[in-house]
Amino acid sequence: MKTPGLWWGPPQNFDERKYERKISWLELFYDLVYVACIGQITHQIAVSPTWDTMGFSLLLFSMIFWSWINGSQYYDLHGGEGIRTRLLTFWQMLAVAAVAITIPETFKGQHQNFTLAFLALQVLITYLWWSVGFYDPSHRVFNKFYTTNYVTSSLLLGASYFTGQQTATILWIVVLILNLLPPLTGAKTIVTILKERGQVFSASAALVERFGLFTIIVLAESILGTVTGFAEVKDKQLIEWLVVLLAILIAFLLWCLYFDMTSEQETKKGYNYLLLLCFLHFPLLASLSVVGACLKVFLAEVAAGLPLQLHWMFCISLAIIVWSITALTKIMLEEEEDRAFIGPVARILVYSGLGLPIVPLFKDYLSTLNFLAIVALILLLPVCIGIRGWVKFKFGAKQPG
Repeated sequence: MKTPGLWWGPPQNFDERKYERKISWLELFYDLVYVACIGQITHQIAVSPTWDTMGFSLLLFSMIFWSWINGSQYYDLHGGEGIRTRLLTFWQMLAVAAVAITIPETFKGQHQNFTLAFLALQVLITYLWWSVGFYDPSHRVFNKFYTTNYVTSSLLLGASYFTGQQTATILWIVVLILNLLPPLTGAKTIVTILKERGQVFSASAALVERFGLFTIIVLAESILGTVTGFAEVKDKQLIEWLVVLLAILIAFLLWCLYFDMTSEQETKKGYNYLLLLCFLHFPLLASLSVVGACLKVFLAEVAAGLPLQLHWMFCISLAIIVWSITALTKIMLEEEEDRAFIGPVARILVYSGLGLPIVPLFKDYLSTLNFLAIVALILLLPVCIGIRGWVKFKFGAKQPG
């Protein structure tokens, strides 16, 4: 006989959460719809690589990434195999797709359709957290922080539909702040009550892996930007091919730094480390999207005199990435083998982050090829030092005595 919960039923109880589990195919499919949003945002930055465009893009990216964190964490805590989970995930995917479709017109000053699309997503996420408290009264002490703020955000989003673009942008900033506050304002209550219940709220292994998979999605935009940018070059000479090589090398080195420093690990136990995992990925992933957009511009206009601000945007974003990765290492559990790589690399990354923004100062004396070569060398150095430390540990440990 089928369990009623498989057909609809309540959300999975928090106490039944599986700390170690395999990520479902539905979660992976859900993540893919965000590719469309990220692609649209990076395209807008590439079309108009200015500080204003980047700032507005980061606002939209943060709003969208907030929705991904909520959808992912809800599934991790309360998702199941029933029809309810599938339908709610499907509806979120539809809303995210609508958000992606409306991003281009939002950059043209027509924000109404984006407002409606994101409002639908906001309402769905609000319902998700409200429903947990509805089905499980013991959980209301937790979800009240979310539903109160999210309902307020929904009202502000609705109001922004009737305003001009500038006012709408201000309201969206307020919406983003309200959406980000609940896990912070509710932290003390959540930790205290769970402690009384004999529980510790930490990031599950599956959630950490989800962040890694989402990072892969954003990194893929760097590769896509490189390929599409190069495809637009009509006369492909050796220098263009070398720039492609460097662009892909930079993307690969960023992959090495992120995954060698954080993968195959779990966060330290405790709610604060879960919060840091979420919030540190905001600047990291937003900056990765900017890097992908800049690489596309570099490839499309290798011989052109590119504006200095593009180089600043590129290098500052890279600095934020390496500093964010360094900060992430402080919240991860590490084995001795991991530390042989992570320790030396983390120290070098601090200085790499300081050195990267200096490179644009010499922009007038550097071709695009030389500029990217210097950036690649700065990123290659910590990777090589880390590999050296790991090899020394790996093979030195096998020596007798």
